[in-house]
This record gives sequence, structure tokens and C-alpha cells, in this order.
Amino acid sequence: MKIGVVGVGNIGGIIANRLVESGLFEPGQVFLSNRSSEKLRPFIDRGYSVASTNQMAALCDLIFLCVKPQDSDQMFRELNGVQNKVLISTMTAVSIEKISMKTKAEKIVRIMPNVPAMIGKGLVGASRSARVDDQTWRTCLKVLSCLGTVVEVEEQQMEAVTALSGSAPAFIFVIVEALIDAGIRMGLSYEKARLMVLETMAGSAELLLKLENHPGEFRHVVTSPAGTTIEGIYRMEREGVRGALMKTIQETYLRALQLKKELGG
Repeated sequence: MKIGVVGVGNIGGIIANRLVESGLFEPGQVFLSNRSSEKLRPFIDRGYSVASTNQMAALCDLIFLCVKPQDSDQMFRELNGVQNKVLISTMTAVSIEKISMKTKAEKIVRIMPNVPAMIGKGLVGASRSARVDDQTWRTCLKVLSCLGTVVEVEEQQMEAVTALSGSAPAFIFVIVEALIDAGIRMGLSYEKARLMVLETMAGSAELLLKLENHPGEFRHVVTSPAGTTIEGIYRMEREGVRGALMKTIQETYLRALQLKKELGG
């Protein structure tokens, strides 16, 4: 199998790297195209293949569409002969229906990965067109596994995935930074505060994943009567931390819906 990646910006570059780093493909099996040849140079040096966008159909079985939504119409004009190919799109707010209309392709998958995909620990929300049969879907899942865990959703839920998973790492990084700063304020070194915060977050997440308990159950395990933890939780509730986080995700979701409308997706 040969894979094409149209657009090697942030997400396209991550996908191109992971396809090879995961061991799924050799560099020569991955064909890349990009408007700027400068971005292709590091990949060429590592043995990746290069093709123009209109050559992808002749060379590849599966093609990732990783351009910015605003650049999609130009890409569609250059992407010819892909009617029988499998297309996987990372374009926010560009619907399966629009991709099919522009390309005449029928086997289309929309995905929303997040930045931990850089190390194969991402969350990939994915929805597929009706013509993606189970065998094709299994192939797509195998390819996408190099990015992390794949969760299939209905296409109308992709904007929610964008808010809750796609954008959320940025919010988590802000929270992590604030917790590290709190540690520094209490006299810990940056290095020790960073390690404590990251290991605590990673361990807490793994605990929830493995045991599948509701987060509130473990919160009560940590919370002793009249202790330090309940004092901290009380302050979080007074400051509206829970509501602020929920509102952050909701506002991100609404912006994703607005972008979809603006782009006619």
C-alpha cells in the first residue's frame, strides 16, 4: 500500500512522521505534496517520496487531505482522478458531502486528531461515509492507529470532538503551566514542580482509564473531612473553575460551528 499526504503543515507533518515512525510504512511508500517546497525538504532528506497533488491518484491507494480549510478549494481543483481512492480528511468544517461533491470520491473519512498524536498518544475522532465498508474501515483504523486511539463518531459530532479533544490539549497545557507556577510560588524548583505535576496528571488519567470509575469517586477517596483537599475543592467551587472549564469547551464548540457555517461545510 502507498499513502499520500497533501499538505505537510502541522498536522500533515505529524501524520507523515508517524506513518514511518510507527513502522507501518517505509519512507518511500509515503508520497507528500505541499505548496511550499521548503517544508518538503526535511522529508526528502529522510527518503520520503514527493509528488504533485494531481499525481496522487496515480501513485497512492489512500490519501490524507491535510490542507487548511481555507485552501481546500484550490486543492480540490488540483486533486484529480481520486474517485476510487480512500480519502482521509483532517480539514475542520469541511463535510464529507462537500469532499465527495468536489472529488467524486465515495470512500471518505473525516478525522480530528490532537497534538499528542506526535508521539502516537493522540485521540482521533473519526467519521466515515456510508460507502466505507468494514474492510476499508479496518484498513483506515490500522493506518490511523499510528496516531493513537481512534473513536468513531457521527459526522455531526465532529465539532464537539474539535472542542473536547482537538483544542483541549491547549487548555490542558495552560492548566499544567498554572500548576507548575503554583509549585514555584511555594518554593519548589521548576524542574521538580514540573515533574510532580506531569506525573500526577499522567497517573490520575491512567487510573481512570484502567479502573473506569467516575472521576468523582476518586475525588472523594482523596478528600478527608476538614482536610487540605476539601479546602482546595471549596476554593475551586467558589472561583467557578468547573463552570469556567465547561464554558471554555462550549465556546470552542460554538466557534467550530460558526467556522463550519462560514466555510459552507
